[in-house]
Amino acid sequence: DYFMNLCSHVLDSFGANDRIALKCTMEALEFDVDTAVPLGLIVNELLTNALKYAFPGDGDGEISIAMQTLDDGTYLLEVADNGIGRQEDIVQGTGFGTQLVSLLAVQLGGKLETNINNGTRVSFAFRTDKSTT
Repeated sequence: DYFMNLCSHVLDSFGANDRIALKCTMEALEFDVDTAVPLGLIVNELLTNALKYAFPGDGDGEISIAMQTLDDGTYLLEVADNGIGRQEDIVQGTGFGTQLVSLLAVQLGGKLETNINNGTRVSFAFRTDKSTT
């Protein structure tokens, strides 16, 4: 519910409700505030970046957000879009958002990976003893 509400507000603030399809796939998880707030900030920043850069010229597209618990107890958060992918020859933004996401990933003790192929997919794997399924 938290991610759906967050994403709905971000899409609305960009006026993108009618051109961007949002898919949110995750099991019901509860995290303590020290984990939930950084996760919310990470998703907010990744979603905002996708809306700003993945679909130029008010293009249509899809953004998916997924979180799952892996067999070893690791949580995997993925935010992906089917946009144009990061363009290496184009400077985008100030880089502050990317730095923020990296710092929050470190704060949660997780590993962040970015894959640029038919859009952009950012995966964040982390572990915590502060959650319940």
